[in-house]
Amino acid sequence: MRYSSIPMILCGFLLLAPRPAAGTGFTLARFLEVPTLGSLAVSPDGRSVAYTWSRRDLEDDDRITRLWLGDVETGGTRQLTFTDDGVGGVSWRPDGALSYLRTHEDARQVWVNPLDGSEPRPVTAVDGGVGAYWWSPDGKWLAVLADPTEPEDEEAAEEAAEVGAEETQADAEADPREARVYDVPEDRHDWTVFDRLEQPSEYQQLWLVPVDRNEPVDEPAPRRLTSAPWHPYHVAWSPDGSHLAVTFNPRFSSLVDEEQQIALMDVVSGEFEVITPLDRHSSMASFSPDGKSLAYFTDREADFRAYLNLKDVVVRDLESGAETVVTPGVTWTLAGYGSTPGETAKWGPRGQYLYLSAADGTDLDLVRIDVKKRTAEKLTDLEGNLFGLSLGGGSFAYLETALDKPGTLFAGRLGGKVKEIDNTNGSVATFGLQPARELRLPGHDGGFVEGFLFLPPGAGDTDRLPAIIEMHGGPFSRYGNAWTTRYPWQVLSQEGFAVFIVNPRGGTGYGADFLRGVYRNFGTDDYLDIMAAVDALVLQGTIDPDRLGFTGYSYGGLMTNTVVSRTDRFKAAVSIAGIWNYTSAMGQNNPQLFIDSYLRPWDEDLQRMWEHSPASRADLITTPTLIMHGKDDEPVDPRQSIEMFSYLQLNGVPSRLVLYPGEGHGINKPSHMIDYQTRELQWFRHYLLGAEGAVGAEDPVPVEP
Repeated sequence: MRYSSIPMILCGFLLLAPRPAAGTGFTLARFLEVPTLGSLAVSPDGRSVAYTWSRRDLEDDDRITRLWLGDVETGGTRQLTFTDDGVGGVSWRPDGALSYLRTHEDARQVWVNPLDGSEPRPVTAVDGGVGAYWWSPDGKWLAVLADPTEPEDEEAAEEAAEVGAEETQADAEADPREARVYDVPEDRHDWTVFDRLEQPSEYQQLWLVPVDRNEPVDEPAPRRLTSAPWHPYHVAWSPDGSHLAVTFNPRFSSLVDEEQQIALMDVVSGEFEVITPLDRHSSMASFSPDGKSLAYFTDREADFRAYLNLKDVVVRDLESGAETVVTPGVTWTLAGYGSTPGETAKWGPRGQYLYLSAADGTDLDLVRIDVKKRTAEKLTDLEGNLFGLSLGGGSFAYLETALDKPGTLFAGRLGGKVKEIDNTNGSVATFGLQPARELRLPGHDGGFVEGFLFLPPGAGDTDRLPAIIEMHGGPFSRYGNAWTTRYPWQVLSQEGFAVFIVNPRGGTGYGADFLRGVYRNFGTDDYLDIMAAVDALVLQGTIDPDRLGFTGYSYGGLMTNTVVSRTDRFKAAVSIAGIWNYTSAMGQNNPQLFIDSYLRPWDEDLQRMWEHSPASRADLITTPTLIMHGKDDEPVDPRQSIEMFSYLQLNGVPSRLVLYPGEGHGINKPSHMIDYQTRELQWFRHYLLGAEGAVGAEDPVPVEP
């Protein structure tokens, strides 16, 4: 880890610093349109790496994605797709043909490009589209996740679709870019409340689809392999193509979506054997090259919730059933849990090593596990964070991003040096973005808090700047040195704010005790950690204690609600998709088990849940608060934000509520992203900098009620 130090100042010797230099034109629009790389896959022969290049198009309110091919040896690249159809899910057929998911005419199907000059073509025509896919070793079959609707269910599905269309007619007729803005509760006439508990029929199921290499797809005859109550979400083929290792949720309910088990399924008969117990959540299996072993992630401790557990990699002997933990004593957060979600441990070509990424504090690097020796070592010491690891044919590739660098694609031979294949860093080179400083500050009880500090151009360490503190989601996550367009930290800093993104206890990358620091204790020790870090930055003269703002998304929104209910030190707050009241959230949120597991069993101690809720301290809130939420959010129901807004309005607290139609827990439509980020910026400018602006719900500048 690399830390910056900010010199302490002797009492009585604070100097007034000049105003920071003006920003360099890095606006929110330019920020959101920065291109990024992703969805990479190394070819079976190790000579090529396919990847996607994408950027948001604010004018068309869409995301443009292109497929590219890089040469591992020379570093040369060429573009493969040029249409506006969405592409992703890059993979390779075993014979070396490139495959990917393409959304064409509103259908997401698997396409193949032989790379021999012939035209790409679809190889599936699955009703409802393909969610994910995995090639059989002989390339003749695809295991796919797709909607569970059977042919005989089509009439019922059509009737349900007609009902759904009638229910959403008002939203459909409205401009989908338009946010619903409320300054007073009386404006809530169009709020609609639904039962958001998903039904089993809504989950995708596992299908086996035959693929003809030579003929275009016509009417495939997929065979369904799973049904409710299963909820499958990852598949691995055995090298001989006889079995699938399926990661699934056994109870197929949104209320218990943490339950993860692995089953071995016979491809011909469909018979299966569940090979992992329910008290240790296991997932993301991969077969060894000889097919004799299976590697997967599992909880380090039994009878403890998945996200509160460090993960081990287990290798299972498929003949004897014996399991061997190959990561004993590893304290890093292994891939798939707070580092690179959904990533598997990847076998080297000889089966001696497993490769994966792992988080250690704010670092995210490539790790190699020696299966026989049961040892782990870091292979990289990156300035930024590693994402999207892919192996094939003795080669590997990965993406490296940093808080001031959108991304670089590297590739090379295992055991050799890597070569840069492509990067999008030039898109921000002219804006003079400042590298964030990694800080380690004191926690509230002798511990520590890490985070990154963004300073405006030309600002010094002791300028007493207006500051915005931001908390990450999760809470079982963390901020690393990685690019994101979810949070406009660089833009905020160029507007004159110091921005500190903070990793208090409860996050990943710092060991089991740190991870469980907020178990059944949300908004306590993590809150105190944050305030200790703020105190340290104030004492060092970096930030102005009279011009503080706070914001966060998801759990960060919950922490924002907690902060404003526990202190009046912050002059403005922006809460996005956060919980407000644990007791009411139990009947709204999806999954409910999140609160039952991570706070406490609600029926055993309802009073304690209420006391932990920001709502219990609503009468203490004075901080002007902007609240934003996706109208179709399921993990955190928007009624949480509606309830908070009502409390603040009743108590005369300056506040505004913005709901985004068609958005879930992540606000992703480009027009909505620039809207919520603009409102956030203007809210802080108004309350921390005294900026004036127009009045009205259509203008993001806040007003006093």
